[in-house]
This record gives sequence, structure tokens and C-alpha cells, in this order.
Amino acid sequence: MGLPLPGNLEELQRAKAPVTLSLVIINTLVYLATSYENMFLEVSDKWVGMFAFVPAYFAKPEHLYRLFTSMFLHANLAHIFFNMLFLYTFGKGVEAVLGSRRYLVLYLLSGILASFFHTAFLPLEGASSAFVPALGASGAISGVLGAYLLLFPGTRLTMCFFFFIIPICFTMRASAYLIFWFATQILQGLLPGASLGVAVFAHAGGFIGGIALLPLLVSSERLGLLRFYSSMFSFFRNIFFPERGISRTGKYIVAFLIGLVAVVAVYSAIAAEIMGGISKVLTFNVTHDNTSESESIIMQLSHGGKLDVTPIASSGVRVVVNRLKALNVLYRVEEAGKTVSIQKDARRPVNGVPVDISLKASFSYDQYGLLDSGTGFLTTEVLACDPYGYCSISGTNSYQFSVSTEETIVGFKGIPIVELSIIAFVASVFAVQNVLRAERYAIIE
Repeated sequence: MGLPLPGNLEELQRAKAPVTLSLVIINTLVYLATSYENMFLEVSDKWVGMFAFVPAYFAKPEHLYRLFTSMFLHANLAHIFFNMLFLYTFGKGVEAVLGSRRYLVLYLLSGILASFFHTAFLPLEGASSAFVPALGASGAISGVLGAYLLLFPGTRLTMCFFFFIIPICFTMRASAYLIFWFATQILQGLLPGASLGVAVFAHAGGFIGGIALLPLLVSSERLGLLRFYSSMFSFFRNIFFPERGISRTGKYIVAFLIGLVAVVAVYSAIAAEIMGGISKVLTFNVTHDNTSESESIIMQLSHGGKLDVTPIASSGVRVVVNRLKALNVLYRVEEAGKTVSIQKDARRPVNGVPVDISLKASFSYDQYGLLDSGTGFLTTEVLACDPYGYCSISGTNSYQFSVSTEETIVGFKGIPIVELSIIAFVASVFAVQNVLRAERYAIIE
């Protein structure tokens, strides 16, 4: 974790930053509202299902709102704490330079570009990532970090790590820390399994977006005045060390890393045509306890035969889908192209707890063996889970349901990976250009 010391940035740090402060407050309030059901320890699944960004939904206009709402959701206490710490710490200086309105534009556009990058690199991350909800302000904050790198490369950061309970701290330049952080994001994205479910290319994309957007948003007059103000406090250093901004070595490293992302974007656009599994958008209508629920879900079959299902907000739909998955009736390759009647009574684990399930249904399967349509009646034991993930049986309930197919997607068809890869490539090219002339923007060199 890095924290800027006041140093020669003190006056800018004292400047009012209404947008930064407002974003911190809004994100915190949203977290409190979406996590109170889990004792404020983690966000509730229903909010993730309704407002998180899911790449597989990208081509559906009715879900594009998620590009915006996902920026204000956070997974747990650690997620919201560190994101808001970084936003407040780095955002104040960037807002002081850009002004509040332009700073907000940078923040929001960086967040949207982060989702673009995340979606563009699905072939690298794996087809199942298309159905993993992405949430958090990390992409937008990464854009602020990218702008900060160009504006304040010489700001001092105190890095603190804990060895058991003993804090170990040392001071380094902002440019060194941010370049190291950026490199780790790309490395994690390129190494299989290293990202551990974290959308690291969203972080890298937001960072690149901030670098690419800064020259379009910064006022040259305002920048010139701030640079003159800063130079008054470092007159003799400018005489003996005239190079401003990121060091030449630092420029080459950042340019290389961004160039690597651009190459990956080209690879992703090509690979999207030959990779990916089979996806189905299913609409479930469920009736239980005099309540009717309807929700569209996505299930995805990878080439290895693994079946993934998107998070489900509606409790009744979630119970039905989880029980059908536990009974192995969502995917039956032996029934491909057939309509069959199913009657099953079994005891199967759900969330690690064995439950009794009774199913009577008539299902049709598509040519791949995936559930295509049908109706049924389900009786099952239901679970109550606490915020720590411990579940226990709380009773028995019955559900009447029907299911139909909205759309079947082969590979990444329907997800505009090629188009988004082009956007990622273009943004990377502009970012490289801006890094190579970083001395034009540095205030604290």
C-alpha cells in the first residue's frame, strides 16, 4: 500500500476536492445499503445479480446500465476500504489540476474503459470469465492513478508492509510505485490462474485510460500555472536536473507494458473467433408461496464440459436452478435433441449441505445437450446461510416453474470482443504517445 507524503504537493493536497469526497461518500453509502443484510461484511448476492457488470450481457442494451452501476458496488469491507483510501489519497491532487467537472469525466470514462478492457480480454482470461460479475471502483480509480503518474511522478510515497504485526515502511517516488503496480496487474493477467478471479485487465485498462484521457481533459493554461508554481519551490533542482516527469527508463518501461497490452488486444480479437464454449440465456418463471418470480440467467458450457451459471438475484429462481444443477439435469449430453420426462428423488449437496430434492418435469434439450425449455414441479429442503457462509436447513418448500430459451451463443458470439479489442488497442497507442512525452504534464517532477 502506498500513501503520498505532503512534501511539495502540500498546497494541492489542501485544495478542496468536492468530487473526490462525494465519490467516497456515495460509494460508502452504497456499500452500507447493499451489505446490511450480511452485517456489513460483504455485499448481498441480490445486489450483485442486479447491478454488477457481467461481460456476457454486454451486447444487450437493457443491461448496459451495469457499466455505470458496477462502479459503485464493492465485494467486502477490505475492497471498499482500500479503494476509497486510494481514491481519496490520489484523487485530491488530480482533481485540483483538472477541476471537478473534468476530473469526474476522467473518473467515469476510465471506469467504463476498464470494463471494455476486461471484456476485450475474455479469450485470455477464459470463457467462464464472461459470466463472472465484476464490481468495484477499481477501474475508475486506476484511471486516476494513471493521470497521477503523469502529473506527479516525483511525489514521495511511503510504502508500508506488515511483517506479522511489525510495520516496515520505506519511501519511494510515485512513478516507481505506480509503474511497479501496473506491471503486477499485467503480469497477473498474463500468467494462467494468477489473477485469482480479480479483473486485473480492468485495472490495467483503467490505468491506460487515465493516461490516454488526461491530455484531452487537462487545461493547458491551468497546467502551466501549476507547473510554474511548482518550479518556484524546486528552482535549483531544475537547474542541475532539468529532466521533468518520469525518468527515461521509466518511460520505456511503461511504454513497453502498454505496448504489451496492445499486442494482447490484437491476439484477443483473433482468438475470439476460435475460442469459447456454448452459452444459453434462459428465462425461468417460478411460483412459490403465492409469489411469482421471473429472471433471465446465463449458463455456459466450456469445452471441457464444465457448466457455469451466472449469479441469480431472485430467491425462488436461485433455489430451482441450484437444485436442477445439483441433479445434473441442466446438461445431459445423452439427451441432446430430445424431449424427456424426468422424475427424480435424491439427496444432493447444495452449498456443502446435503438436501432432499424431489423433481417431476418435462424437459427439451438442444443439440448440445443443454436444457432448452420445459416445465416442472420441485419440492426441496431450503437453506438459511449466515454472513460467514455457514448454511443449515431451515425447512421444506415447493416450486412450480417453467423455462424457455432466449438465445444460444456459440463461442463469444454476441459479445463485441473484436470491437472492444480495437478500442483497447487505440487507447493503448494514445497512452504510449502520452507516456513518451510525459514531461509535458509533470507538475511535481
